[in-house]
Amino acid sequence: MQTKIKLIAIFGFIVFALALVAPKGNTQTKVETAGQKFKSIKVLNDMPADQMGKVMNMISASLGVNCAFCHASNDGDYEKEGNEHKDMARKMMKMMFDLNKANFNGRPEINCNTCHHGISHPQPSFPLVAGAPPEERPKQPEKKPTVDEILAKYETALGGRPNLEKVTSRMIKANRVEPDGKTVEGETIWIKPNKYVSDTTYGSIVVRETYDGTAGLKFSNSEAVELKTDEAEQIKREAQLFWPANIKAAYPKMDYRSVERIDGREVYTITATTAANLRERLAFDVLTGLLVRRTATSPTIFGTFVYQVDYSDYKNFGGVKLPTTTHYSVPHISWTRKIVDVKTNVPIDDAVFGVAAKK
Repeated sequence: MQTKIKLIAIFGFIVFALALVAPKGNTQTKVETAGQKFKSIKVLNDMPADQMGKVMNMISASLGVNCAFCHASNDGDYEKEGNEHKDMARKMMKMMFDLNKANFNGRPEINCNTCHHGISHPQPSFPLVAGAPPEERPKQPEKKPTVDEILAKYETALGGRPNLEKVTSRMIKANRVEPDGKTVEGETIWIKPNKYVSDTTYGSIVVRETYDGTAGLKFSNSEAVELKTDEAEQIKREAQLFWPANIKAAYPKMDYRSVERIDGREVYTITATTAANLRERLAFDVLTGLLVRRTATSPTIFGTFVYQVDYSDYKNFGGVKLPTTTHYSVPHISWTRKIVDVKTNVPIDDAVFGVAAKK
């Protein structure tokens, strides 16, 4: 059950009170630090406490290990001392911070993944065979497409504005599929313009994410789950992007960047900025016009934390296409939403969008 809860929702990370953290530097006095919030902190004292979950996921992904590699997670005491891997992690982080300070003016250019590349012990040997050459960048168009042209093609690919405007509500049944491909949790999603609720069932636990037009919230059964600002923003974005005709309401500023390649297909990439001045990248298939990827990032003392959503298997429901497979990825955690049924323009009482999940 603990493993499932860890994987429950977008950015729903378990924040462990870890004995790790950052070099002395300029501390933002108005921000709670890891040293103030957690016990047994030895290195990351000045790091903002709300970065702890993200940093731990980045470490896990870089080393290809889980929490038990450094922590006594078998008894739930993540602050327990005496694990040699935890002690070594402290030394490695000090080395990393010193290298960045001495060579990159403190910028997090070097992190755990620089050396580890997904294995717990970096290999000092060299490859005997030359690596594959980097993939050639796609040819750039002589005449750059405008954002409006890309969005117009996206709108047409989904079914056209008249069909999009006919949709007033949706009730979606889906399955959340965990990385093993066997563990599946049921999801129910209710959507109206500027309103969104998803309930994911884990045994006796119902995890609800909701956006009521003002704020993204999350609950485990009826108990509120604390969200960081970027986590709440991702819930909001889920609600907004279910109504693609209003995509410019989600991103008041959008700029075309270039043609790139994802899984062998060329895509137009757009830098999109929200009203809160958060930047994301959107990728639209050059041939089909459909949105295939959205990427958001958050800064941490270890570098950029990436949140990626991949959209595929678009199917027609009530004259409008929806991606029936949505894959979510963050460092060391991923999951997939598989839509199994969509009901369009069904009556949905606004009470459904209340904050408390039903037990």
